[in-house]
Amino acid sequence: MSDPELNAIADKHGVSPATVLISYQPQRGCVVLPKSVSPTRIEANVELITLDADDMETLDGMAAKGKQQRVNTPLFGWDLGFPDWYPEQAKAMLANGGYR
Repeated sequence: MSDPELNAIADKHGVSPATVLISYQPQRGCVVLPKSVSPTRIEANVELITLDADDMETLDGMAAKGKQQRVNTPLFGWDLGFPDWYPEQAKAMLANGGYR
């Protein structure tokens, strides 16, 4: 969450980068299921903001710049077209027969 473009949008709206990202997906028509065990973060995760067209364009363009990463990595070995956080563990798991 240290990307300069993401932080600029967060600063512009006076919210955290996480709030920007959680707000971005519903505006694209996607469902977001944020997870946390911290009561403060659980409360923050329900806060949504309305991003303007410039914000949406910036966020949409981040994937084209190679800045997109999958946050939920179930290690199923599926290629979703962008880097996993744990590619080596996924390869090892698949080599050993997957989940057990």
